[in-house]
Parts: sequence; structure tokens; C-alpha cells
Amino acid sequence: MRKILVLLALVGLLVTGCGCTQAPILASPLPIASSTISASTFTPTFTATPVPTASATPELLPISVEAAAYLEDALDIMQQKSLHRDRIDWGTLRKSAFKIAEHAQTPADTYGAIRYALAELGDHHSHFLTPEEHTQRGQLTLKEIPAPRGKLLLGKLGFVAIEEFAGREGDEYATAAQQLIREIDTQQPCGWIVDLRENEGGGIGPMLAGLGPILGEGQVGASVDVDGNKQIWSYQDGQASAAGEIFAQVHGPAYELKAASPPVAVLTGMKTASAGEAIVVAFRGRPNTRSFGLYTAGVPTGNAGFILNDGAMIALTVAVFADRTGQTYDDRIYPDEWVDEVQKLTIIMDEIIPKPAIDWLMSQPACSMQ
Repeated sequence: MRKILVLLALVGLLVTGCGCTQAPILASPLPIASSTISASTFTPTFTATPVPTASATPELLPISVEAAAYLEDALDIMQQKSLHRDRIDWGTLRKSAFKIAEHAQTPADTYGAIRYALAELGDHHSHFLTPEEHTQRGQLTLKEIPAPRGKLLLGKLGFVAIEEFAGREGDEYATAAQQLIREIDTQQPCGWIVDLRENEGGGIGPMLAGLGPILGEGQVGASVDVDGNKQIWSYQDGQASAAGEIFAQVHGPAYELKAASPPVAVLTGMKTASAGEAIVVAFRGRPNTRSFGLYTAGVPTGNAGFILNDGAMIALTVAVFADRTGQTYDDRIYPDEWVDEVQKLTIIMDEIIPKPAIDWLMSQPACSMQ
């Protein structure tokens, strides 16, 4: 009997019912390469010696037992766990997938059919990783991903930019983010800007743990599956967890801001996606917080990773995100204040910041009294 273990990136959603093992989840699907083969014409040359001829088209075999079982397993996972499972005509989808893979002889020959089926789910987030892609993503280190960056702006506003996180050094990433916040906080900022405009996703846990000092402790959000089951996200004492399971934690003591509950401006954009949108959701409902910029990518949903028997992975969308007030999100998240004009942007220490965000922060009591 095969074992199943599913990891929702931070969401911690445990699912059963397929032959899978656990793997880290990455937010964005890899591009599917395609190629076009063109045939050139030629004039054959004949000799007096008869030459045996082979068929121009090799015999196409029906799908093998191995390939059929592999595709069945993948479709079973989708039908049992997909967020949109109740919207799909599974008989038609299975028939179409098997038509695409009708001559498949190996598991790899069914990859195109699996990608087709995932696209037909309509969640715009589920995707497929080959064994090589899955292994490569899981081996990324901090040197290969954008590091958190930050500075003090205008002598009184803390600025932290968090881009996507993927890889296996989540605790180290969270520690680096908190150390950056610590260094800025020594300069006594009156408010903070959290820039998520370039955050295309990845693992939620390290981002939550890293931003914990600004985000605040306690329940910060949740994931909700198709049956309405809720998994609570929390930040506490340097640890990010879901449903009580720790997904990332800082090394050493957690940092606490010198000023409790400062005003926070969150910056969003069209590249803010998946786990990046989870962080946007985590700040929703936080007191003294307002968002600025453009709407997000529109995939505020959680993926669970299902490892197939050849090491490939289905990253399947299984839940939507909810903020601390219970509001759920399944599409683009609009900011509190829309900023789409160049005239409303300003450059401060090489950072492009919406002027309304600066104005709002400066109007808050914590800053206006300085």
C-alpha cells in the first residue's frame, strides 16, 4: 500500500487517499517548453539493388498498463482533493486525458495529459513538476533566491521588501528577515512599509516568521478547503505555524519591535502572487494597517504537493486563503488605496514608493507627533 503525505506551503493541510510522499510546494508553475519540428523535402536517389523498405510510421501501441495506472493515480488525486472538484465533469475530463495519452508507454509519456487535466481544473494555480524540476526547486539555497532587503526612509519609516521564497532554508530566511528588521528598528522608525510588489510566491512559513515582529503575534489568517475545514495560521515567539504545526522558526530569540503595533503600509502589485498574496491576507484585519498599489495576481490559494511514484509532483490547489476576520479570497486582492499613476510615485533611496502610502503613515499619531 502506498503512503500519502501532502504539504500545503505553511497551510499545513494533511490529505490522504493517493500514493504520494511529502515535498515542498512552490507557488508558480514552471513554463512548459514546446517545440515545432519542420520537415524538409528531398529527392530520393535510387540504385539498381533493391532495398528493403520500412514503414514510414511506426506502429502505435495502445497505452501500457504502467502508463494507464500512473495517469489514473494522478486523476484520482485531482478528483479527490481539488478545490474545484465539484465543478468538474470527471467522466469527460478522464476520457479526454486518456485520449491525449492513448499511446503512452511510460509514466513520462502521460505528463502532457496530466498538465492538460490540471489546466482544466480552472483554478489557475495547480501545476505539474517533472522529477528533475521538483528536485531542482527543492535544492535552492539562500544564495539563489532574493534576500529580504530594507532600510530607513526619510529618517522615520522602516522599509522591508520581501520577494518570493523557495528552497530548503526557511528558518535561515526567517532569521535573516528578523535580523534586518532588528537593525532598522534600532533607528526608532515611527511606522513601517512592507513591500510585496515583487513577491511571486513560494513557501508561506518563512515569510510569516520573518515578518512576525511587524505582523504581530497570534492568529494571522487561515486556509479553507472545499469542505469548509479551516487551518489557522499563527505567529508566536519567532514561529510560524498552521493548525499547531510549526513550519518555520527563527534561530535564537525572536525579535520584538520597540514600539508596539506601529502603523504599517503594505504595497501590492500584479506580481504579488500565491504565498505573496498569503502575506497580503495576513496583514488584512491587522489594526492600523492600510494597503496601497495595484491588485494582486489573483491566486490567493494554497497548493498541496503530491509526489507520484517516479518522483514527479502534482502541486494541486486545495484551499483558499482567509484573513483574521474570516474573509476569504479566491481572486485578485485590491488594495485599500489604488495607485496607478506615475505622478503618485516617489523615489526615496532608490525605492519607488506610492506617495499616498507615505502621506498616510506621516498622518498617523505615531509619526505626526515626532
